Amino acid sequence: MSYPTRFQFLLIAVLLTGSFVSVQGQGRGGNAERARAIERADMDRMLMWAVPKDKESEAVRLSRFKKIKDDFKALQSLNNKMMADAWLQDALDYSSIADMVSKIRGKANDLKDGLSLPSSENRETPSKPEVSTVRQFREQLLLLDKTIMRFVSNPVFQAANTVDVNLAKEASADLEQVISLTLDLKQNAQKLRKAAP
Repeated sequence: MSYPTRFQFLLIAVLLTGSFVSVQGQGRGGNAERARAIERADMDRMLMWAVPKDKESEAVRLSRFKKIKDDFKALQSLNNKMMADAWLQDALDYSSIADMVSKIRGKANDLKDGLSLPSSENRETPSKPEVSTVRQFREQLLLLDKTIMRFVSNPVFQAANTVDVNLAKEASADLEQVISLTLDLKQNAQKLRKAAP
């Protein structure tokens, strides 16, 4: 049995054990214990798709898993901040948005590298519309937001013991679309900033 396969079985066993401990902890009524159990379960769901690299030490593996979790949270946090900033003002700060989409793209690339998601099915990529107005740019921001939310709410990351390859392929496709959209948004932000009076 290969090392990645053994590790996946170990993760499944940890998930099952974590679920059992979580149920027992609820009987004691300890809020701190429940919070730790929920956090462990969240991490375990993320790690289902984080297959360890060969000859990776335990410390390196734990560090990599922590980075995946942090990147997952940061992707959502950056997106929420960018969307709030974009809708709080009439005039968009294109420099700030370009900076934010660059950071989102970095987190998406880190997640793509860290998670061992299967290759996505070739989804039809939407044609890139010409973006020349603030309204069109905001529509592109909304599309990015929708794609990120679809990625982070994918049941592959939400439900315990979910190892659905089709859902994983959808997550992979969404992540690739996030990377593509952030590149387009950065270019369009730079173009609109130059064209602004």
